[in-house]
Amino acid sequence: MPIQTVIVEDEEKSLSVLFELIKQFAPDLEVCGTAGFVDKALELIETKTPQLLFLDVRIADGSGFDVLRKLSSRRFELIFVTAFDHYAVEAFRYAAIDYLLKPIGIHEFLEAMERVRKRVAEKNSQWHIDSLLHNLARYSSQERKLSIHTIRGCEFTDLKDILWCSSKGAYTLFHLTNKEKILSSRNLGSYETLLAESDFFRIHHKVMINMRFVKSYVKGKSGVVILTDGTELKVSQRKKLDFLKEYSI
Repeated sequence: MPIQTVIVEDEEKSLSVLFELIKQFAPDLEVCGTAGFVDKALELIETKTPQLLFLDVRIADGSGFDVLRKLSSRRFELIFVTAFDHYAVEAFRYAAIDYLLKPIGIHEFLEAMERVRKRVAEKNSQWHIDSLLHNLARYSSQERKLSIHTIRGCEFTDLKDILWCSSKGAYTLFHLTNKEKILSSRNLGSYETLLAESDFFRIHHKVMINMRFVKSYVKGKSGVVILTDGTELKVSQRKKLDFLKEYSI
């Protein structure tokens, strides 16, 4: 069955590029309408109830976020299209939302479509989009939610509730403030760059901590960080100098 698709884009050139990419590399997509204005986009999405939505960050009379906020239901896969907005792209990454940067590259399009095809049958996209809107509404990085990929799907957790993370081979174990733990099916390295911008620091090749929960630091050959819950974690010799320099200890 074809994937019913709606495109919200107000630039003719970008619209033509998307149609050409779909024609050549995604013939399983059936475009059932396009729109370049907020109200028309809302009407089209509510009427067609697509499985996939390509949504430009900026459209003629508003933004793609305006469209999402006004929808009563968001049960579709979403791919944002943007000429690059650092804050928006960061929010996409936290919420595990796909996005394509203009000019759209073939490789990036193919990768996004591969992910969409895998998720389109899960019918849980509403939660990804809700997480995105939550992040956009809160500027403070620690007020954002992180999409943690698990074997069963995804769990959305406030960054301020994550104490520290530990590497378990190809997996990552998240230790939360309420003593609960979440096992992610992704390795620690996949979260390092993302969380570094939100005051997380990798003190060891197997450990990353949320710096807001550091209670004290004990000097030594390597050093030990003590968190507010009493957890003691060793700082590796390789990371020690960067840790002390970064946080002026």
